[in-house]
Amino acid sequence: MSISSIATAPPNTSATATPSNQLQGNSTEFLKLFMAQLQNQNPLDPKDGTDMVSQLATFSQVEQATQTNQELASLVAAQTSDASAGMSSLVGRSCSATASDFSIDGQGGAPPPLDVTSASSMKGAEIDIKDSTGKIVRTIGLPDSKSATITWDGKDSAGHTLPAGSYTMSIGGTSKSTVDAEWAGRIDSVELTPNGTRLRMGGVLVNPSDIRTIGASQAGK
Repeated sequence: MSISSIATAPPNTSATATPSNQLQGNSTEFLKLFMAQLQNQNPLDPKDGTDMVSQLATFSQVEQATQTNQELASLVAAQTSDASAGMSSLVGRSCSATASDFSIDGQGGAPPPLDVTSASSMKGAEIDIKDSTGKIVRTIGLPDSKSATITWDGKDSAGHTLPAGSYTMSIGGTSKSTVDAEWAGRIDSVELTPNGTRLRMGGVLVNPSDIRTIGASQAGK
């Protein structure tokens, strides 16, 4: 069994392109080689004009590619900044988010409650929390009911607070029912991490694409 996921927020925007500094290096080297060729050519057998025009055209194309990549990098940076600014409106609001992939950054704080629901009894089902290697670090049993609110203290099965890193949450156990699990809490901040923009809910960071519902502001609570 797996935790169902519904993505309602736009995913992070990213782009992959040849680094502009690499192209800049290529164009500089090209110009040096071209000048060296002119200085060392045989005066009795000079370079054909057609070949020189072709080489200059190649140099021009490299320069244009460098400028294009610089413009693309600026555009991506602007889009990322606008998206992050837009998500700031979620801060202070009550939200729910699919409990699948999440992160812990080691700043402390308890994870938000987990709302679990199923069309039938969840008896025999359990929540498995795994680290980035896929190892189960904590298992939480679910009650014999169709819905419940589960509190997790952010610790592993030995009672140790989990270190910073990436984690996943899935449904295991012997139950055949399909269980839906969601974080339920307030968005405390928008975090710009090396892995992209994340939303802080208590002691965990969730992907914006995992947000399922957005409620009223809870500022001051």
